[in-house]
Amino acid sequence: MKSFVTLLWAGMVLSFAPGSQAAPGATAIPDFMAAGGAWDMINSNATDYVDPPSGTKPVTNDPKYPHIGNLQPGQKTDRVADISNPILKDWAREQMKKTNDAVLRGRTPFVATSLCWPGGVPAQLLVPTTVFFIQKPNEIWMIWERDMLTRHIALNQPHSKNPKPSWFGESIGHFENGDTLVIDTIDFVEHPLSFVDNYRTPHTKDLHVVERWKIIDSGQRIEVSFTADDPGAFNMAWGGMMRYRHRPGQKMEEFSCAENNPDYFHLDDYTVPTAAKPDF
Repeated sequence: MKSFVTLLWAGMVLSFAPGSQAAPGATAIPDFMAAGGAWDMINSNATDYVDPPSGTKPVTNDPKYPHIGNLQPGQKTDRVADISNPILKDWAREQMKKTNDAVLRGRTPFVATSLCWPGGVPAQLLVPTTVFFIQKPNEIWMIWERDMLTRHIALNQPHSKNPKPSWFGESIGHFENGDTLVIDTIDFVEHPLSFVDNYRTPHTKDLHVVERWKIIDSGQRIEVSFTADDPGAFNMAWGGMMRYRHRPGQKMEEFSCAENNPDYFHLDDYTVPTAAKPDF
């Protein structure tokens, strides 16, 4: 009798067969849950994507204003975007210049993960936290330990005809080469605080992101490469990368970011929406 593992999560009972094999002649299926545990992001400062091996690079910091992150030695500095990057449409460049100017005047900039907002796609790759996978034959769930943010990827099916826009968009995936999960995501929410990176690079509802989550180093690491295209915000498609390290046996801890998030300085710029009265 084949054994099954069952998880109770968010009110759902999820069952899967450990070590499931693809049918003869079918594409082999990489196991993102192998040996249990989770995956930690590998990044020196949790700020920038790794540059792609070729092609157009993502926005990074203005060379005149080097960024020093929390995980780097030295005095921390806030991010000032390099708006000379050729990917940017004029309206996006002008919007980013305004936020750059505000940062240079001393204004605290918007950072999704610091202010308990969802990162979206691909920016959730920049969240310095652990990600867990729940993998089933027809879907995959990614769960980030920080604020328990979840992303759903449906497998081997077309996009919906009229999907509802959301922070993570509608993600459709399939496997390739026995080691790679390819994810195609569209229909993102168009929101003034939804960005594709930590430099406040905006996008429109036409953002289209394709990711390739590849298991490498004998199952010890994941390399994620992506391309982002948005004819409303970008002059050309561009790409980036991120890497994760396997943490066997890692347990998920509760991490509720939205608790205790008052606006001490009364800026009222990015506060998490708060209900004035119960909805029941």
